[in-house]
Amino acid sequence: MGTSAQRAASLNGASLVEVLTTSGFSLVLQALTAAQRKQLQNYLDAAVVNPVVRKEAEALLRKGTRRYGDIVYTDPEAKRRADRAMRDRIAVGKLDDRVRLDIAKLLDAKALVPTTDNPDEADYLERVRKTLEQRGVWLRLAQKLVRDAADPSQWVSDPRQFEVWLSLGPDGDEIPTKSGRIDREALLGTTVLGAGYYDSVHRGSVQKALEHEITRLSSEIDAGMTHHFELARIRRNAALGVVFVSDKLGGATFPDVAIWQGPHRILLRAMGMLNDGKIYGCRALLVTAALATRNAAHLLARYIDDTTSGGASAVKMLKVARTAGKVAEVGLMATGVVALVRGGAAVAGSTSVSEATVDALAEREVAKYLARNPELAGELSQVRLVAGPKGTVLGNVKGGHSAGYGKGFDRW
Repeated sequence: MGTSAQRAASLNGASLVEVLTTSGFSLVLQALTAAQRKQLQNYLDAAVVNPVVRKEAEALLRKGTRRYGDIVYTDPEAKRRADRAMRDRIAVGKLDDRVRLDIAKLLDAKALVPTTDNPDEADYLERVRKTLEQRGVWLRLAQKLVRDAADPSQWVSDPRQFEVWLSLGPDGDEIPTKSGRIDREALLGTTVLGAGYYDSVHRGSVQKALEHEITRLSSEIDAGMTHHFELARIRRNAALGVVFVSDKLGGATFPDVAIWQGPHRILLRAMGMLNDGKIYGCRALLVTAALATRNAAHLLARYIDDTTSGGASAVKMLKVARTAGKVAEVGLMATGVVALVRGGAAVAGSTSVSEATVDALAEREVAKYLARNPELAGELSQVRLVAGPKGTVLGNVKGGHSAGYGKGFDRW
């Protein structure tokens, strides 16, 4: 009979080299050890040899079997010949159709490198690295299903044609690669890893926190603008001279409703940066927009206090100011700025801190980002905002001051 390999060749069995090459997995072929090649070739040989051996043994048993009514008799010699024939079967284990690969030979150098500055992405990709190390990447082979020549309505396994793929773990999800090279697209195309990326990054804590604060700040800007427009309408409809006298006596100056345009414009830019995965840029702009909104609300509240417009209106604006300040605080905390302290202890998400503390941290964090991205500093310098305390990010910042990224913002 010759060796198993010789018999498989005589039966036109598949060659491992041919199977991997025609499937586009030459790179994987080069990564296999000698023992792995032998195991997989043994599996391919068994695919063609074992069915033939089984048929030969069954033919010997049929030839030595007789029926006498209800009695079936098989010649013992026929059984021995069938047993000897079955010894030519190629032993195949349950996992002999797969081998674990050396991931270092297949993984693209950039596959696990973050493409955004979202800290959640870096954390998740590190978990993916550990998953690859623990579960492994496996080369899998399986006989293709083809239509039965005798009955085209049926599908049968073809012992000479094979499917080839890589999987995460010996029985895990397919890693979609056509060459064996595992790049970022292949990793995130793997069902479990792609779903994990969406949950951990796109819907991760940082992304969701910033999205929530953007929505919250947008609502407060709308509230501030709405109340500002209402006050402007009341002023326009007041009796002649009433507004002038009220403002004159209180030393008040009615702010331009355009004070809300700056924060709104910056917030829209923050949303765009978040969509682009520029988390720290989004944070810088969100915090800036939040503090600008807070300052605009304070400005309007001060005007209300200086006139006879009523305490309820001032309360509304102070609520906008407090909420905007909280947005700035949460925006800083969402990306790991843990220096928000009060009484020497880290602040929980529901605890307020002083405006001065938030301003100081915002100045430092925004200035760091703008120092690395001067084009954004130029962009912000063109936006008119209500200034905060002198020397802060929304104050009279000049080169040489603590932030030092430009000439600061215009005052109203």
